[in-house]
Amino acid sequence: MATVSVPLEPARGRGWLTGFGNMVDKEYGSWWRTRRALVHLFLWLLVINGFLVLVGLDEGRRGPYAALNELIEVFFQVGGLWANIGIILATQSSLLGERQLGTAEWVLSKPVTREVFVLSKLLVNGATFVVLAVVVPSIVFFSQTLLHAYLQPSLGPFLLGLVLHVEYLLFYLALTLALGTFLRTRGAVSGTAIGLAIGGLILVGPFPWLGMLGPFALPSIASIVATGQPLPEGAWQPILVTLLWSLLFVLFALWRFDREEF
Repeated sequence: MATVSVPLEPARGRGWLTGFGNMVDKEYGSWWRTRRALVHLFLWLLVINGFLVLVGLDEGRRGPYAALNELIEVFFQVGGLWANIGIILATQSSLLGERQLGTAEWVLSKPVTREVFVLSKLLVNGATFVVLAVVVPSIVFFSQTLLHAYLQPSLGPFLLGLVLHVEYLLFYLALTLALGTFLRTRGAVSGTAIGLAIGGLILVGPFPWLGMLGPFALPSIASIVATGQPLPEGAWQPILVTLLWSLLFVLFALWRFDREEF
């Protein structure tokens, strides 16, 4: 009986980064070697840019500058909310699912560290969502503003707004991964993260001080920056606090997953 020899791929990376290249390639393949990325791209163009088409039809009756500012605000606040929910739903089982199915235990039996297992998911999911739900819709948005308002946003301020927009999304990615290290059901992970996202946006109205404690004010700040207006007083606090929370969630995910028993 003939024996089939399958070549083994050596683990890439050293120390706590052992297996990093292999895990990144695995996570990359789950998006870009399947139709998953294409489906998500179509979804975000439909949800974000399709909704802006409807808004633009109404805003076309206003003056060009007022219409442009309104479109920018809708892009960052409404589009940001949908993209935020999307990143939570798409990654709710990224860690939890592999814990439940036993694939995490199998992967970690190879030369792969637990830190790499978590960080590769953060890196690939974050970069993929930035491309699919931020970069491409933003490029399309530039064409839409020209169509509806006969103007386009100033590139510099708009890019600064996008940086805050990305920070907003990555906060919830880090939160979702952290929740996936200790909660036991997908509903608990997504429900907690989405509840915080929607609840924070609702409560920041009657309780503005909540905007200083997390990412809830970032969509408004991003739209203000993107329209070329100066930052509101104290706007740097939620920006820095959100960065700090995101880092803490990543550190917590690493700490908790390192203590997971398989």
